Amino acid sequence: MYYPNQTLQKVKHTISRHQMIGEGDCVIVAVSGGPDSVCLLYALHELRTELQIRLVVAHFDHGLRPAEDESETAFVRALAVSLKLPFETAKGHLLAKKVRGSREEVARNARYAFLERVKKKHKAQKIALGHNLNDQAETIFMRLLRGSGPSGLTGIPPCRDGSIIRPLIEIERPEIENYLKAKKLASVTDSSNLKTNYLRNKIRLEIMPLLEVHQPQLAHLLAQTAEILRDEDGYLEQIAEAWFNRNVEQSPHHVFRAPITSFLALPVALRRRVIRNVIGKVKKDLRRISWDHIEAIQRLAQAEKPQAALNLPGRLTVRRIYGHLILSASMKRKPRPFHYRLDEPGAYDLREIGRSISFEEIKNRRGLRLRGSAWTAFFDAEKLRFPLTLRSFKAGDRFIPFGMKGHKKLKDFFVDLKVPLEQRYSTPILRCDDKIVWVCGFRIDDRFKVTPETKKVLKLVFSHSPRT
Repeated sequence: MYYPNQTLQKVKHTISRHQMIGEGDCVIVAVSGGPDSVCLLYALHELRTELQIRLVVAHFDHGLRPAEDESETAFVRALAVSLKLPFETAKGHLLAKKVRGSREEVARNARYAFLERVKKKHKAQKIALGHNLNDQAETIFMRLLRGSGPSGLTGIPPCRDGSIIRPLIEIERPEIENYLKAKKLASVTDSSNLKTNYLRNKIRLEIMPLLEVHQPQLAHLLAQTAEILRDEDGYLEQIAEAWFNRNVEQSPHHVFRAPITSFLALPVALRRRVIRNVIGKVKKDLRRISWDHIEAIQRLAQAEKPQAALNLPGRLTVRRIYGHLILSASMKRKPRPFHYRLDEPGAYDLREIGRSISFEEIKNRRGLRLRGSAWTAFFDAEKLRFPLTLRSFKAGDRFIPFGMKGHKKLKDFFVDLKVPLEQRYSTPILRCDDKIVWVCGFRIDDRFKVTPETKKVLKLVFSHSPRT
């Protein structure tokens, strides 16, 4: 015999196991009016005193089913009123808009944006969604059919981004229906969930029932597989991220340089993860990036040609330039020029290029050790005169590279060093009057170097600006 308390105990266990909620949290409960969200709302309402939480009901009308939308909004509003809970709603107009991407994706993005607004308004900590164990199984199956790798087959996470929680993710749909029946709770039916022209509905209504004839525990087993993969995926992600942090250079304009020798020394599974991670950092998502694209990047790294390039979806460019793989967004135009006036020694925040620069005067003395680097340089202070200028590269720039006697065009200097075009235009050029003092990150001008006759040394240090 079924007792509603069984479901409440499972919800409590899931919340505790995944540390979903803390004492005093305000939780925005996303309620569509369907069985899952109604069960979620009432379960959390019953547990609110024990968990010491506050609840806010949020309902988003997508504007996709005019014949049903208003009645569903009224139904959810009545639920909130009956439970004496705050109610928030908003209406989308997706039918009236021309949208890019699938309508499901656009609707989901609009719903999440609404929930985030409600969370901010009520200074809430969490957003609770009604996904259940069957949703988990259907998601895994759908991704398997679409050719997802291990990360995709981890399914729906119980918690995401520190604020999205799914307290019903370990409870099957029949148990949710039993809870509503035992509590005599009404819910609404979304007519679009009955149409098999959507892949998820086809899996739910046709494929899963057929497979469950042969394996009644299918949903549980798929969810269990997802949990195993999620734990292992998280561990491998940590290894890939650690390699990225040690080996990949990032410019202020999101150009990523990975050393090919170190990259190819990784196991192939980690190479694929590193590629996915870098692509995600460049284009902010992995949309339209397929297995074939990942493998093409691997072949590019393994190729014998010292220079080659790939143009991938989402304006992603991957280039092999000698010993490095360089991933960046394709430039529609050169980066915006920058120009700073540095009036006196001190520290300057150069937010436009994501860096800061500081000056320090040092008295020269016998035995003074000057340890420079790409972004730390030392100059004869008496050969410099403030104000200095820091600007972007311009055609016609010339300087005398340290250790040389004659002038060299800066363009030729960059070409000799195989510096990518994007990096050339993001490289700061320090100037005194009409002379280049330092091609920052590369070479100082020989005319401003420290010599035995130098009395005062000017130390310049570049660092990344803190993110705001």
